[in-house]
Amino acid sequence: MSQENTSPILIDCTECRRPTKHDSLHRKATRWDDEDSGICGGEEYQTLECRGCGTVSLAVDYWNSEDTDPDGNPLTTRTLYPSRTVRKPMESHYFLPNKVRIVYEETLRALSNKAPILAAIGIRAVVEAVCKDKECTERNLEKNIELLVKKGHLASDQGDFLHLQRFMGNAAAHEIEPPERDELTAALDIAENLLANLYVLPELAEKMKKSKAQLAARKVRTAKLTAPTKKTTS
Repeated sequence: MSQENTSPILIDCTECRRPTKHDSLHRKATRWDDEDSGICGGEEYQTLECRGCGTVSLAVDYWNSEDTDPDGNPLTTRTLYPSRTVRKPMESHYFLPNKVRIVYEETLRALSNKAPILAAIGIRAVVEAVCKDKECTERNLEKNIELLVKKGHLASDQGDFLHLQRFMGNAAAHEIEPPERDELTAALDIAENLLANLYVLPELAEKMKKSKAQLAARKVRTAKLTAPTKKTTS
């Protein structure tokens, strides 16, 4: 397909993970007018291709006559699809138990789609799923976190962090209070650290043990094959 616009656009690339130049492959503009109020506006849709990796994105630029700069020129709001705020799963998340992984992945989707209340509730649900998986089933989440510490699954300071997450989740669920983006990001970082310590690192350590044992066995077999044979005398 021929490029419709030779002037590149600098935007974040989801694959390159940095701002890169994008070419406009196709664009279409729409406009609306409200005769009663005299307000008008419109959108411009662009299909963009990264010059580095070739990833294709959609950009939607919206404007209306009521939203202007000090000189009276319309201001444009750009939205990119897929969203550039997408939070990708932690490395080796496939080691997580199925129910824990499902809740974790749904929480990531809520965070990536700018649903902070649902994301906060989701982070709390991740901790609850971990408690259930580790058979910590007291009458509430506070007691379950304390039991995780008591059983040795968590250090006491990690338990304190989870209590902070619990407060945030309570505010979101019961008071419909959305947390700030930075709070959510920090809370998810803590949750992912918990998941890594409880599930990912033990699996990786077990793989290393097996690899070490296999290497030792190979060395023994190699030594036997290369060892000189003793000659028998009559």
